[in-house]
Amino acid sequence: MLNIAATPTKPPQAAVPILLASAQMPEIMPTDVSRPRTTRSIIRRVLAAMLAVVLAAPPAGFAPQAFGQTLPRLGDAAGDELTPAAERRIGEAVMRELRRAGALLDDVELNDFLNAFVARLAATPSASGHSFELFAIDDRTLNAFALPGGFIGVHTGLFASAQSESELASVLAHEIGHVTQRHIARMLAEQRQSMALMITSLVLAALAARSNPQAAGGVIALGSTLQQGQMLGFSRDAEREADRLGLEMLQQAGFEGVAMASFFERLQQASRLNESAAPVYMRTHPLTIERMGDIRNRVMESRYRQRADSLEFLLLRVRLRATLDRSPEGLSRSRTILERQLSERALDPAVAWFALAAVGLQAQDESFTRNAIEQARRLLPPAHPYLERLAAELELTLNRPREALTVLEQATSRSPRTHALTHTLARCLLLLGDWKAAEALIDNTLEERRSDARLWQMLAQAQSALGKSAQAHLSMGEHYALLGAWPTAIEQLQLAQRSRQLSFYEASRIDVRLRELRAAFRRELEDRNAGLR
Repeated sequence: MLNIAATPTKPPQAAVPILLASAQMPEIMPTDVSRPRTTRSIIRRVLAAMLAVVLAAPPAGFAPQAFGQTLPRLGDAAGDELTPAAERRIGEAVMRELRRAGALLDDVELNDFLNAFVARLAATPSASGHSFELFAIDDRTLNAFALPGGFIGVHTGLFASAQSESELASVLAHEIGHVTQRHIARMLAEQRQSMALMITSLVLAALAARSNPQAAGGVIALGSTLQQGQMLGFSRDAEREADRLGLEMLQQAGFEGVAMASFFERLQQASRLNESAAPVYMRTHPLTIERMGDIRNRVMESRYRQRADSLEFLLLRVRLRATLDRSPEGLSRSRTILERQLSERALDPAVAWFALAAVGLQAQDESFTRNAIEQARRLLPPAHPYLERLAAELELTLNRPREALTVLEQATSRSPRTHALTHTLARCLLLLGDWKAAEALIDNTLEERRSDARLWQMLAQAQSALGKSAQAHLSMGEHYALLGAWPTAIEQLQLAQRSRQLSFYEASRIDVRLRELRAAFRRELEDRNAGLR
């Protein structure tokens, strides 16, 4: 029996109140529903890992200079304090902890959209030379945060509340500004230990807020307290510079610059209406009157442009809004609102029917969902991948994988490079026991998606069923490595190494990979030990 026990990769559902006044939110946004609390062990594990890695990168005694009104690019002076390679290492360590804690949202469509969307900003001159990886957090608060190394987290609440793609782009551009100017490295140079805790607090807030907004506020407050005095002044300069660079990126990428001002103004209004529950983004990115004035002035100086939102953005946003509250009461409320908006033509009919299909699927109402899918099919472009994947998911929930396969084959023939369709198709092939087809599909997809832990796990399942034990162990090793479970990953490769099925090339490949995993494990242990000294 192969030791390739599956590791759960789907994060627990969670929700806390959208911390924005109801008058400022779209009508479809549901109210709060209580969900299981994030465990303290998850919080402790992420905290320990982040502190260990961050504290292991000591600064070289840099004394920051005062910042003038010209707002120099602060990142230029930080190069010797924390190398880009070290920043990437920190970010990768945090990502492993978040995967292991189940904090990342398992929504392939949303993650793919975010990464394709941010590519437009990353292609601008202001962001040249940097790579970014975006990930979604299943959290109804309005927040986004940047990690070292170009990793950017986006809460579903932020995406759902954005009134346009340009508003979403304005937040992402601001976070990219922090990354490109290496503000984290600069802050570590200023005060290494307190900033390590501040970086940690941002991610802990993303975890804690999923169960308890008060706990999240406490975590953020802890980090913010450590930034008082000299660190606070530096942070304001960094925020203003991120604003400036963000506006540059928006304009260079063809988005509406005024969207940054409008989004921040809505957050500021929400903060005034409910100071005790200010949006998390306001607490982690302090918005001063001076900053708002600077943003408005820069927007007024630029040429106004209007940009239409993509259909994909509209579909994803309405799906998130309609299903943020997945309780029976929340889904019923979303359905009532959507049906009223549809009858009053307050929402595009194609978008409304798609959202109703998503609500029906969550509510496990087969007949309602089928009707909504058929209505949406008449209005959306032929075989739209979002709708067809939803139709396939309906068949899979009814244990009809062959019908799901028919839907997916037709959809992938039109959209062969849609990752969400590929994911669902792979699951469908595994359910049907078509191991060879599943292996070929996943192998091909992993050429471009090597950081997809679920794909490695599904590949191992197919290979094990085909009797390819060595390859199955190797795939599970990659799965565990992405979770940061180094001893288990190494064990899987050692099991693969003992197989007599391997060709010389495969054996050599496993030897090389085993050395890489051992080196990564050793480096992480050294980082942890250095952080504890």
